[in-house]
Amino acid sequence: MDDADKKTEQLLAELTELRRRVGELEALEAGRLKVEQALRDSETRTRSVAQSAVDAIISAGGDDRIVFWNKAAERIFGYTEQEILGQPVSILIPPPLKDAHRRGMERYLKTGRPSAIGKTLELQGLRKDGSEFPLELSLSAWHAGDRVYFTGIIRDITARKKAERALAASAETARRRTEELESLVQMVIHDLKSPVITIAGMVNILKKTLKEFPPDEARQKILEQICASSETMEHFLRDLLDGLVLEQQPPNRGPFRLGEVVKRVIARHKQAVEERGISVTVDLPDSIPEVFADERRIEQVIENLVGNAIRYMGEKGSPALRLQVALQKNRLVTTVSDNGIGIPATFQEKVFDRFFRVPNTGVKVGTGLGLSIVKKIVESHGGIVWVDSEDGKGSTFGFTLPVGNIPDLHQPD
Repeated sequence: MDDADKKTEQLLAELTELRRRVGELEALEAGRLKVEQALRDSETRTRSVAQSAVDAIISAGGDDRIVFWNKAAERIFGYTEQEILGQPVSILIPPPLKDAHRRGMERYLKTGRPSAIGKTLELQGLRKDGSEFPLELSLSAWHAGDRVYFTGIIRDITARKKAERALAASAETARRRTEELESLVQMVIHDLKSPVITIAGMVNILKKTLKEFPPDEARQKILEQICASSETMEHFLRDLLDGLVLEQQPPNRGPFRLGEVVKRVIARHKQAVEERGISVTVDLPDSIPEVFADERRIEQVIENLVGNAIRYMGEKGSPALRLQVALQKNRLVTTVSDNGIGIPATFQEKVFDRFFRVPNTGVKVGTGLGLSIVKKIVESHGGIVWVDSEDGKGSTFGFTLPVGNIPDLHQPD
């Protein structure tokens, strides 16, 4: 092969290589154009979403100049996109907050440690017309090359704040009216208790006086009805007043011996127990630790439970009542048991509800408030109350009280 042929072959090889490289360049260019188009499509979609957002979306660079402004931002702040692009973010911030904004920007650019980024903050914004308004801001930071940018999503919460103020005002009005109503109810209760007690006393005097006259069944029945009605009203007024006091006053705590309270309650019911032939068993440990509670209210709890046990004993051949106090872990458990008429299973979950009375018990005196008051008193001391009953066979009511000077409301039993 002569030199001419060699040169021709070399030129053909170089041409082939050149064509190959041109093809690679064309492929690269096509890929670049495709990526650019994808980026433009993505940017278009992002801008479309941002522009249709209900919340304002604002982006600014590290120099604090605004580079993106959506339609919601224009509606909220009053600036058009042409007016605001390139302006400092501080134009949207009320004067008292400008220094805090500047310091926050400087700190982040210097240390990279965010203080507001990633959080939702409630701040004040400044509109074009100079008016301030409450806003909710979620701020994020992102990088493009060696430049940092910030994007804030801003929601105008003027309507929400107005609604919150209106709700707070309504709640305050309701609170004042409730206090006024409770004061009125207490006044009425106090004014009614005296004549009710007087009526009961006068009827008892009248009954004693009429013993000197010939018996009259109709007259006796009327007197008994008056006595029962006055007793019911007295119980109702007392329970209603106790319920109001419980709502308003916290327990007056102090140390005392629960066994002494139990003995006092039993002594008060001695006459009723003897008249009905009820056998009473009191089971107290030799050493009962002190409880730290409101002694008067705890006595009210035991009084209510013992009174109910006697009242709902029914016509038993051998009526029996048992009070037991036991120490379990760091709590005293007190139970009041009887073998009376019991409570049907369908009503046991309701007995502690306000104004609930078990139907068809044959007992006329009762308000439906006593056990709800018991529940409030016990729970206000960090204890629990329960009932275990079987229809026709009796009931056991129990409650717990923490032992010690500081009751632990979360201590398991």
